[in-house]
Amino acid sequence: MLIQEYSIKKVSDILRFEKPQKVCLIFWHGLGDLIMFIPCLKKLRKLFHDIQIDIALQAGIGQEELIPNALLIKNANRKIDGYDYTFQIHFPMCEGSNGLWTKSEWCCKSELGIDPVSDYPKIKKCKSRLVACHFQATALPGCCNPTEEVANLIWNEVIEAGFIPIESLFQHKYFNPVNAKFGFIDRHVRGISSSIDRLIGLLQNCFASICVASGNLCLSLSIMQERTLYLKKNFEIKSYTKKDISFVDVNRYEKGSVKKWLEGING
Repeated sequence: MLIQEYSIKKVSDILRFEKPQKVCLIFWHGLGDLIMFIPCLKKLRKLFHDIQIDIALQAGIGQEELIPNALLIKNANRKIDGYDYTFQIHFPMCEGSNGLWTKSEWCCKSELGIDPVSDYPKIKKCKSRLVACHFQATALPGCCNPTEEVANLIWNEVIEAGFIPIESLFQHKYFNPVNAKFGFIDRHVRGISSSIDRLIGLLQNCFASICVASGNLCLSLSIMQERTLYLKKNFEIKSYTKKDISFVDVNRYEKGSVKKWLEGING
């Protein structure tokens, strides 16, 4: 049976008096609503621990990463086979309450029929998906910089590997005007006032760093040596460290090299 209206009986009323074995809540809403609803779902499951309470989410938008084992559906207006009851949760707005109720509290009151819950779930910590990309050296651009074509290949391979590239070049006092931004770069820090602590903070919040011979290279080797990729042109990596650092040759770049490297260190 599909339940869509709660003016007479709330979800908890049916669970308490009908005592079903398995029910499913259809939650066909956006990311913010789902995050606010998770504590409500947890509270409902705790109150009715003897009933299997599942949740169904819209397929294709990735929300199941927040609720493992969620069912994925393509139609919110039909009962789900295998359950005694299917409840469509509307998660209504609370206009007119003048801030008395949050959306999650109002859902508890108007649909679930449980004491109001106003909290946010603890979200698991995920590794950063940012990859710092530094394609241009200040002092010796001709000896260090890859061509725009090669840099574009590297940028796109970062994306293909499931990461988010960001250019980590700050335009500081001694910025070399030869190093104009490559046309394909749409995430950068060039408009931000430069400082060492900002660069360090950026690199510390990146998963990996890909850079030419530059100050960024040396900082990256200090912060995440095992996740630094050197873009070699004229200078050997041994000029900067005796450690075994991964590198690619931008003079003879082999397509797919950066993607393969990222996938390798990502485990």
